[in-house]
Amino acid sequence: MTEHVSRRAVLVVGLSAVTRLGGPVVGAPVPKAGDNKSWVGKTVLPKKPDPSAEFKDRSATLPPAKTDRPVVTRLEGASWEVKSEQGTRVEVVEAGNAFWVEKGELVLLSEAIDFYTKAIKADELDAYMYNLRGWAAYLLGKPTDAIKDFDKFLELVPAAATGHRVVGLSNRGLVLAETGKFDAAVRDLDEAVKLNHPPALLNRGWVCELKGDYRKAEADYAAALKNHPRDPLALNNMAWLKATCPDAAVRDGKEAVKLAQQVCERTDNREGMFLDTLAAAHAEAGDFAAAVKAQERALEDTGYARKEGEGAQKRLQLYKDKKPYRSEPRK
Repeated sequence: MTEHVSRRAVLVVGLSAVTRLGGPVVGAPVPKAGDNKSWVGKTVLPKKPDPSAEFKDRSATLPPAKTDRPVVTRLEGASWEVKSEQGTRVEVVEAGNAFWVEKGELVLLSEAIDFYTKAIKADELDAYMYNLRGWAAYLLGKPTDAIKDFDKFLELVPAAATGHRVVGLSNRGLVLAETGKFDAAVRDLDEAVKLNHPPALLNRGWVCELKGDYRKAEADYAAALKNHPRDPLALNNMAWLKATCPDAAVRDGKEAVKLAQQVCERTDNREGMFLDTLAAAHAEAGDFAAAVKAQERALEDTGYARKEGEGAQKRLQLYKDKKPYRSEPRK
């Protein structure tokens, strides 16, 4: 079985708060939210650069977060899946660390475009809002609108502000690649990599996967892991490549399992996308019973099941039939 499976849910560009011509800048790839009243399983974006800044300490009235690792003092990502909720706050997990954040500091993906559009009307120089609206548009199936917003963001950020521009370059590069504009995507991401933007390595590696340049993808993921050996996104992407690559010379089931287990352990086996990678790794290693178990657990993640359920169910059946999964390049 082969098909194109987007790993964009784990290609988080990350929060990059900067001084703008009017505010900070952020990038945020996210999955779709559901339509029920509960926020659990839905994806949220920040209304401001650091929504955890005022709510970083857990309230004694809230249940403990489901992790034995200490809660860090800042959310560095730009979108999160809600794991649980209590009153006016929701629990989100980033890189294995749990946070309670006020709902008022967040916006649901389903409402994000309207929210950011109103903010842009109030301040047309707010690059932060163009960048966020671009990601919302992209993940809601509007890549052309997304690219226009990233273009505007890059227009607003001064050329000399290279530390800020890399966020837009990395974001736009990923969207361009998903629309098949590989040459333009690589130009953006090459520039972002040269400017030392870590997420650009992951995005460029993903572009190489889409093109079928698996050796180059492997090199980018290896470079990302060299710089940040415990980064869940880099671990996951390398594990997925090692587990599902159609090029047998790149695949390595044993190594894929090792990498995928690391990221699943770091995230307390709560993230469906990472468990999906672990399942593919077990299948490549020939342990189909473990693959089925991991895939079934992945489908217990509400947000993941809502977004990737159909493909995940197909992979589950594949493992039950004792067959590994193979990805394929974007045509």
